[in-house]
Amino acid sequence: MTPPIATYRLQFNPNFGFNAARDIIHYLHNLGISTLYASPIFKARSGSTHGYDVVDPRILNPELGSPEAFDSLIQTLHDHEMTWLQDIVPNHMAYDSNNPFLVDVLEYGTNSEYYHFFDIQWEHPDRDINGKLLAPFLGGFYGQCLENGELKLEYGESGLSINYYQLKFPLRIESYTELLTHNLDDLRRLLGREHPDFIKLLGVLYLLKGAITETEKRQYKDQAAFVKGLIWELYQSNPEIHEFIDRNVKTFNGTVGNPDSFNTLDRILANQYFRLAFWKVGAEELNYRRFFTINELICVSIESAKVFELTHSYIKELVDNGAFQGVRVDHIDGLYDPKQYLDRLADQLGDTYIVVEKILEGNETLPEDWAIQGTSGYDFLYNVNNLFCQTANEAAFTRIYQRFSGQWQSYHELELHCKRLIAETNLAGDVAVLS
Repeated sequence: MTPPIATYRLQFNPNFGFNAARDIIHYLHNLGISTLYASPIFKARSGSTHGYDVVDPRILNPELGSPEAFDSLIQTLHDHEMTWLQDIVPNHMAYDSNNPFLVDVLEYGTNSEYYHFFDIQWEHPDRDINGKLLAPFLGGFYGQCLENGELKLEYGESGLSINYYQLKFPLRIESYTELLTHNLDDLRRLLGREHPDFIKLLGVLYLLKGAITETEKRQYKDQAAFVKGLIWELYQSNPEIHEFIDRNVKTFNGTVGNPDSFNTLDRILANQYFRLAFWKVGAEELNYRRFFTINELICVSIESAKVFELTHSYIKELVDNGAFQGVRVDHIDGLYDPKQYLDRLADQLGDTYIVVEKILEGNETLPEDWAIQGTSGYDFLYNVNNLFCQTANEAAFTRIYQRFSGQWQSYHELELHCKRLIAETNLAGDVAVLS
């Protein structure tokens, strides 16, 4: 184990990547820095300025540089006999179209191997989100966004999706039936009943209506991928089918000013594994655990051994090959069982320096049975700040504050009031999920 002597925090982002960090190593070494304390460097949302919105912890963030650039940075660090302390994020990931685990859940629902990967309350008393994942990202109420033409059906090589600005949600395979049967007689008259491509399309519809719905899990996903491949092949090779699908997509997207023209799209969206909603709905109606009040960060079920292994395998690889000498665990209080997690982490990483982000309040102490070397230092900073406070003047400053603010409650009373206020407003949906 290599405890750091003096750390220097680096906040990686698209404008400050691995090469930029390598260029300042010599300077930091001359300052007496022993350890780089790095913000998350795994693949995050496009354009992320902080890295805590991870979409795939199995690879480096390509926006920070290539694997070769990272290796060069590590080698330069080692040449200066410096070490690396990595910030890791076990609590949550980005609720984003580039999150492969989430996209799989949104498309395949119960047939996804990641169905229990995220902390989602699938069985919910509210029928509108029972069996669905709430997606509270719309800028207005769902009906308004729909009739304003902001929700766009799109077809491409990856299949059918519903797009809302930068968000892209995949549609379940059953939704293709409605698209391919709408005005099918027009296509039959155009191609002819015996046309090989029309017969192939009928075969696709047979699979969609029967064979796929009778399978589950891996076989379901394999057949869905097979059907999607057949449709894309027909779309690419046959101009009439290409036009047929494009015309139906345009029709389903409706006409602004004609509310009834959006009925089909509304019906399709009602049958997905997600429900689009106004972003403010998240404060009241929620069925997934999020990071504080941030709808765009969805929490994972890290207490699951499978989820732990999947999200930490690359971290272990980087520890084993000597890139990382320590880790700092973000938001340990968000985990279902912090001790279980830390025990697993210590077992996996071996003799590695581990600290946690733990905000100790008042007389709270760090649990002695946690397999860590300490916290990332909030408690230390609190004590350091107290060195600059002249406590003899506390009474005078309290009187000044009370006269100025008109607030005569004690700190403890005010603290409880504010916590209840937040719990009953901003976090009301989260409280409902917990209950």
